[in-house]
Amino acid sequence: MTAATRSPGIALDRARLVDFLAEYGFVVFFAIWTLFLAVATDRFLTERNILLLLRQASIFAIPALGATFVIFLGELDISFGSTIGVAGVVAAEFLLLGLGPVAAVTGAVVFGALVGLANGLLVTVLRIPSVVATLGMLSLVLGVGIVWTGGRALSGPELDPLDPLAQGYVGAIPVPVILLFVSYAIGWIVLNRTRFGRHVYLTGDNSEASFRAGIATDRIRVAVFVVAGALAGFGGVILVSRVSQASASLGTEALFPVLTAVILGGAGLQGGRGHILNTLIASVFLASLLNGLILLGVDAEYQRILLGGILILAVSLDRLRD
Repeated sequence: MTAATRSPGIALDRARLVDFLAEYGFVVFFAIWTLFLAVATDRFLTERNILLLLRQASIFAIPALGATFVIFLGELDISFGSTIGVAGVVAAEFLLLGLGPVAAVTGAVVFGALVGLANGLLVTVLRIPSVVATLGMLSLVLGVGIVWTGGRALSGPELDPLDPLAQGYVGAIPVPVILLFVSYAIGWIVLNRTRFGRHVYLTGDNSEASFRAGIATDRIRVAVFVVAGALAGFGGVILVSRVSQASASLGTEALFPVLTAVILGGAGLQGGRGHILNTLIASVFLASLLNGLILLGVDAEYQRILLGGILILAVSLDRLRD
């Protein structure tokens, strides 16, 4: 067999390898990393640490669920960093006014949904590229939150009613872990068992063809941005519950791990492909990286270097696949 006849097969194998690495390579590394930590430290595979790891993952995995929906459309939402923080401020203000935890959570989720609605309208009505629209919204929402709070953090015993969301247990399972898996179960059902989910994938794969086929692509975009905003708002409440204070800038640190989890999970930046459960696994993987590095005594600066390298690698594999 000549080199010319072998080359198509070699190219096909290489393409399959790149596709596999882009979508599941992190799972292989996750398994290797877990085995390494199991040998390097006797604290990693304990029940207490695993539950702690899952609770840490829930803080950015729930907003990552909404961000995954957006990327499936071929769009990008980076406004959730400030939405998380300011939604937490909304929840805290409601509690400080004595309105109760249900009103506080509802207010935060509605605030997030309104930010998502604004993003969706900017993208569909004004035709502003999503990365530009949501970058502007990131700055706008953060600025409003800082002016609103005067740059100070809100804290006090009035926030205690939110404690069960991040610190409570149902039996031996932390509440945020339950919320995490319930959220992804619902997300999986919506994407894989509903017409809306099919339309999300179709719109992301080929918006023009989907529109010609009768799919209301703009409505799909707006709805997805609203869902993403609402989940970011809910994530803000969980974060406030976790740290027992609220500030407008509290969610900015979530921007990096959320985007990393979504892209690492293999959601194509061009839209139309990906699996929602991969985002969940990638979120847990990222939490395990930070958790393991802390157990190994690695400095925070080196943790940032590693996470940055992982994001670059994930994006590079996605571009190679395209």
